[in-house]
Amino acid sequence: MDTKKSPRANLNKYSSLFMWLGLVFVLFVTWRVIEYKKYEKDNFQDEKWNVNAEDLEETYEVEKIQPEQQQPKQKVEVPEVIEKVEDEEDIEEPTFEDTETDEEEVIEEEEIETVEPEEDVQVAFQFVESPPVYPGCEKYVNNKKKLKECISKKIDRFISRKFNREIAEELGLTGRIRINVVFVVDKDGRVTNVRARSTKSKLLEKEAIRVVKQMPKWKPGEQRGKKVKVIYNLPIIFQVE
Repeated sequence: MDTKKSPRANLNKYSSLFMWLGLVFVLFVTWRVIEYKKYEKDNFQDEKWNVNAEDLEETYEVEKIQPEQQQPKQKVEVPEVIEKVEDEEDIEEPTFEDTETDEEEVIEEEEIETVEPEEDVQVAFQFVESPPVYPGCEKYVNNKKKLKECISKKIDRFISRKFNREIAEELGLTGRIRINVVFVVDKDGRVTNVRARSTKSKLLEKEAIRVVKQMPKWKPGEQRGKKVKVIYNLPIIFQVE
């Protein structure tokens, strides 16, 4: 007679489940063993409870900070009686003029007066509109640069002929001699107000003034269409051996 087994009694079909459960258990035990640490009892007690008696007896002083003392507030004295003063003078309130204009109102334009050059005004040669002209340089009137060059050449020739250089030799002077001369060409073209300065000798200054006063009459300079006095600077320079 054949024996029949119950399907529930067959354990082979649960073998894989048992194997996985066993594997999980072994892994759990292995992990706990790795994480487990053992502490020595003696060392633990020394580190936690071993206290030196000297440390307990030592004390520390704490400095006490005193609060800053506030300065007492000054007492303001109030006068016992306040006298009332009546204003006797009347104060005039300022009045403002109305500056608004109507469209029909005509505004008068103020005439601006042009300032004409005064009679005694003196203008420097480099700033005058129409500079004075030395005789012989009239053809360069329209060219200020060439006019100045022509005047310089004419004056140099005139000074070289008239100036007495022997004065410097008699004074025992040698080398380069310089005399600064300033004069004014007036409204009539005459050379006036001649001044000279030299660091060498007063005699050279007098000689320079004497020569410059002998210049011929110039054509006067003009400013804004009117004749004016013009200042001219003239350096006299020569060499003495």
